[in-house]
Amino acid sequence: MNSLPPLIPVVASTIGYHFEALFWYIMVVCTLGGLGVYAALLYFCVAYRRGTTTGSTPRILGSHRLELAWTIIPTIIFFSFFGWGAVVYTKAMHPPQDAMEIFVIGKQWMWKAQYPNGQRVIIGGNPRNMTEAERKSIGKLVLPVDRPVRITMISEDVIHDFGVPAFRMKMDVLPGRYTTTWYHPTKTGEFHIFCDQYCGTWHSLMVGKIAVVGQQEFDEWLGGLGSYQGSEQPVDGSKAFSGRQLFLKLQCIKCHSADPNAAAPVLEGLYGRRVPMKGGGAEYADAEYIKQSILKPRLKVAQGWEPIMPSYEGQVTPDDLDDLVAYIRSLKPGTTPNRTDRMSPPVGAPTVRSEKKE
Repeated sequence: MNSLPPLIPVVASTIGYHFEALFWYIMVVCTLGGLGVYAALLYFCVAYRRGTTTGSTPRILGSHRLELAWTIIPTIIFFSFFGWGAVVYTKAMHPPQDAMEIFVIGKQWMWKAQYPNGQRVIIGGNPRNMTEAERKSIGKLVLPVDRPVRITMISEDVIHDFGVPAFRMKMDVLPGRYTTTWYHPTKTGEFHIFCDQYCGTWHSLMVGKIAVVGQQEFDEWLGGLGSYQGSEQPVDGSKAFSGRQLFLKLQCIKCHSADPNAAAPVLEGLYGRRVPMKGGGAEYADAEYIKQSILKPRLKVAQGWEPIMPSYEGQVTPDDLDDLVAYIRSLKPGTTPNRTDRMSPPVGAPTVRSEKKE
């Protein structure tokens, strides 16, 4: 049996707490004011009903004190709404200078997010209406906890609205105009993303989730090692993604394939494992071991294999080595690509070459 939703939705951002305090203040004041009016109305209906008084209605003159009271007191209350609301609005519209910026594009009917390092992810949408590259990039918007993040948004087609109820924030996403909002997540977990503006046939599918994780887990995900992706492939644009491109480009797949008759070992689950060496001993497969095996593969040969791997010294840069390590580290059972695999184009890249009209 599904559990009932909480009476008060979860709050998971600093702005959310400011909004909640303002919301409940207005709610309590308006509720008490309304109850006071209804109580007075009920009292007057009973106390001055027909038959309880005799004679003609006495002449009642105005009271300056009463007039001033019901003018000044509501004015103070309404100005308190405005002043507090202005403070919350100012906080919501001015992100900290050190906030990490993530770009989000709204498109019927998905969200496309890109991180500062070029990493891309697709959120929500109908997979049947996506390209192959977009389907491989389906995942969640991953954010670090206790760190401000600025979201800059624009639409490719119609008006959308990027809404996160747990953060108590939503912002229109407009074609031809950039809009921004920001979050400072305070709780780890997964929270819903909705398009709060009707945008067409599959509007109901333009939903997704934000995964708020610890800083270390976020850094690992940026390297392509996280588990917030809809497929087993590295996140588009991550270091592991670049490493996969190099892995195929350098023809490493010819030997390190999943073929039982392959000339070299499968690298799935290699990172962090103890590898027995030919001639005795063992090595811990950390980043340095993997880099050394790429640059000087015959220095330490794994038990049961022949020293046939060529050296890639001078062919790869230090950044390339980091990308290859990130990719090898991301390999899980069953994720080694086929020998005929090719890298799909990045999300948003044209798939058909345009021809000039003569």
